Amino acid sequence: MSGATSGYSGTMASGAPPTAAALCYLRGTRILTTTGEVCIEDLRIGDLVVTRFNGILPIRWIGRQSFDARFVKDNPARIPVCIHAGALGEKLPARDLSVSPSHAMLIDGQLILAKYLVNGITITQTWMPIRVDYLTLDLGRHDCVVAEGTWSETYADAGDLRGAFDNAAEYAALYPDAPPPEDRVFCAPRPECGARLAACLHPVVARAAGAAKPGPLRGFIDRIAPPWHVAGWAHDTGHRDLPVLLEVVLEDRVIGTVLAADFRGDLLEAGIGQGRCAFAFTSPERLRPEQIGKLAVRRAADGSALPLAATIEPVPQPAREGLRLVS
Repeated sequence: MSGATSGYSGTMASGAPPTAAALCYLRGTRILTTTGEVCIEDLRIGDLVVTRFNGILPIRWIGRQSFDARFVKDNPARIPVCIHAGALGEKLPARDLSVSPSHAMLIDGQLILAKYLVNGITITQTWMPIRVDYLTLDLGRHDCVVAEGTWSETYADAGDLRGAFDNAAEYAALYPDAPPPEDRVFCAPRPECGARLAACLHPVVARAAGAAKPGPLRGFIDRIAPPWHVAGWAHDTGHRDLPVLLEVVLEDRVIGTVLAADFRGDLLEAGIGQGRCAFAFTSPERLRPEQIGKLAVRRAADGSALPLAATIEPVPQPAREGLRLVS
C-alpha cells in the first residue's frame, strides 16, 4: 500500500456545480490503524493509520465540527450521506459509512464526492442525527485511509478552509509556522463531471438499479451534432436520485451506453434530479446524415425511449459536393 504519488491540483471541473469544503466523517466511523479499527472520535494526534499511497502515517491533527440538527436539516451541504454496506462492491464498505456530502471516496483510482454517489437506494442522504459531529484526519498530506473497510479521503488543506473547524485554534497553537497552501492538492484525480465520473458511478448505479423497479422516464435528446455527438437528459421520476443508464441505438444496433449523471443548471432550477441528469455521448462511429432518423436513446433497464427534441446541427461539408441534412 506504499508508494507516493504526485499530487493533483484541486481545480474545479468545467461545468460542475460549486464544491463545498469537506467536513469528513461522522462520529462513530471506524478507521484502520496499526493496532486495528478505532472509532474516529477515539483517535489521537500521533496515532498511526494505514494509508493508500504513503504506507503508515501519523495523525497530525483531528479537526472537529458539531451542529445541532435544527441548523443542518435544511442544508444539504451538511446533511450526512450514508453509504450502505456493500454499496461500492462486495463488503465495500463493510458496514454503513456516513460522511459529509463533499467528502470523497476512492473508487477505481478516482476521488468521487459522496454527494455524486447518492442514488436514493444504496447510498442515501435522508438520516439526520440529533447532533451532527464531523471529524477529519489531517496527515500533513492528502491521502486515503480505510474507513469501515473501504478507501476514503483525509483532509486537504488550502487557504482558510481550516477556519471552519471548531478547534482551528488548536492547530494554530500546535503548528504556528505552518501556513496553508494556496491550492488544495489531491492524492488522485477528482472528476466532477464527464466520462471519468460516469465510469466510476456506473457499477454503483447498476448495483442500486438492480434492486429497484424502474419508474416513469422523463427526458429528451436535446442535441445531435453529426458526425459524433448526442446530448440530452434523462430522469427516473420514481427514483429521484438514481442516475439513468442509457443505451444509444443506431439502426437497431446498440453502439454504446452512457450514464445520465452530469450537472446542468437549468435542470437544477427545474427541480429535476438535483440537476445531475444530463448526458453527452460520443459515437464510436461516424453518423451519416441518412442515419439520424434511425438514431434512438433508450433506458437500458426496460427500453423506454427518450423523445427527440433536438437541435440537429448541419453536417460539416467536405470540399467536394456531399450529402446535406435537411431538418
